[in-house]
Amino acid sequence: MSSSERPDYPDDHKRFSLNEDWIATIVGLLIFGACMLGLISPELIP
Repeated sequence: MSSSERPDYPDDHKRFSLNEDWIATIVGLLIFGACMLGLISPELIP
């Protein structure tokens, strides 16, 4: 495999990668935590 080709799987290049599902989960938990701590006011929550 030449250096210009991309590996078929993210684990092939031995680096940590996040897909969009995990990113959305983390962002959602951060927003939930901010709501619970009172950092986001109830008026901003739809």
